Amino acid sequence: MYFYGVIIPILSFVLQVWPRLKNRYFGIDTWRHLLLADYVRKHHKIPEILEEHYIQSSGNPGYPPMIYLILSIFPKKFTERYQFIFAPIFDALQNFLIFIFAYSITHNIMTAVSAQVIAMLTPIAVIEASNLSTRTLSYLFFTLSFLPLILFSATHIYIWLFISFVMLAVLFLTHKFGIQAYFISCLGFSILEITPFYILFFLITFSFMYLCLGKIYRPILREHLLILGFWKNHISNRFVHQFRGEEKPAQIKDFVNRAYLIAFKNPYIYLLASNPWIAMLLSLLVLLYFRSLYVISTVTNSVILVKLEIWVLVLITAGIVMLSVKPLRFLGEGNRYLEYCILPISLVLASYFPSLVNTYRTQFIIPIIFFLVALLIYIIFIQTKVVLNDKMRSITPAMWECIKFLNKFGTKARVAIFPLQLGDALTYFIRGKILTTYNNEGLANIQDIYPTLKLPLNKLVKKYDLNFILFYEGYVTLEELKLEKNKVEINKDGFILLRV
Repeated sequence: MYFYGVIIPILSFVLQVWPRLKNRYFGIDTWRHLLLADYVRKHHKIPEILEEHYIQSSGNPGYPPMIYLILSIFPKKFTERYQFIFAPIFDALQNFLIFIFAYSITHNIMTAVSAQVIAMLTPIAVIEASNLSTRTLSYLFFTLSFLPLILFSATHIYIWLFISFVMLAVLFLTHKFGIQAYFISCLGFSILEITPFYILFFLITFSFMYLCLGKIYRPILREHLLILGFWKNHISNRFVHQFRGEEKPAQIKDFVNRAYLIAFKNPYIYLLASNPWIAMLLSLLVLLYFRSLYVISTVTNSVILVKLEIWVLVLITAGIVMLSVKPLRFLGEGNRYLEYCILPISLVLASYFPSLVNTYRTQFIIPIIFFLVALLIYIIFIQTKVVLNDKMRSITPAMWECIKFLNKFGTKARVAIFPLQLGDALTYFIRGKILTTYNNEGLANIQDIYPTLKLPLNKLVKKYDLNFILFYEGYVTLEELKLEKNKVEINKDGFILLRV
């Protein structure tokens, strides 16, 4: 029976990978993961400082090591060429887990497969898996921990608690934001169920990580607190332009930044755009509550069903609050909290599908087919805009040409790059040094250029002994740089490399 559970993960993998077959070198954090993985291959230990490729180093990277430890298992050339398959594989594993759990508590194949389809066609998950992301890996470990936790609270079988503890410990070493989402989930459950159990479980696991695995975890915690502190003070500059400062909406050309503007102006629309299944689920639950709909769930254990619904409602509420309340926006992009309740959304909604089909037949089947097709078209559209046609987060042929040119100068190349989000890619591929950073502590080292330019570029050239500036014209123009002396070495497809 579990053979059927493999089909949708394969389709999901194809859906997530196809735009990367053309734009193979898309991504931002991808190259930092690969850089850290290469350090592990060479030194056989977790890095405590990075110096080789940075004009100014900034201590311990403080990056959760799980992703780059996994990558370090594979040869360097393989991970460089096929970095885009890892996140879809992690997501496929979660999709198969959804099938296993759905079938185990419902014994209904339609529910299990429907839950997989819902997860596969969740836009935010598909887009996140477009690049090598720790978020996608963290979904898996979040689910492997939080699901056993609610199973323990429902059954009191201690093996579930042990599994939950182990997987939460792994999550602490996987993704900082995932831990935030887990903490909020535990807090929400403790409040709604009027029990300290969930929050105590989190605090006990945190204490274990801090006291017993402190050498690894404490730098991660420090980085987590630093990034929260940084954005608490700079959240108003979250999307400012380095050269232009705060831009008017008409000036913003980047599709991703335009989407973020919608997030703050219309948080509900943004959350629904991230996962349209929420609208269907909430509508269904409201209709059931007011007895306007007479269908039943295939989840026969009502306690587990209620806990899955609480899981969804807690994280949806967190997402809305983080986007709507300005002082809390430093706690993360609200839609990201939705990424950690994909399993319960998919399962709760799918558990009503068999009853809806039997009760309403074509009145339900035809609209749901249209909805699935529309959702697939929407996802492909977003992939095309965000991944396939992206230049500010991709290593294009023109940028490869700049990289090859810079490598002629070996370690003598000292480069500033705009936009800064291309800095990790340049750091990974050139032998010289880049004016960027690899952690939040290092933001103090680049405060002259981030979040906005504090000094004229001519002074920055002298201060950091720069000899090259690489920039993308779609982000900033040569005139805006206001350089006194420069020589254009490469000008191709929007990328300009200047010798200064």
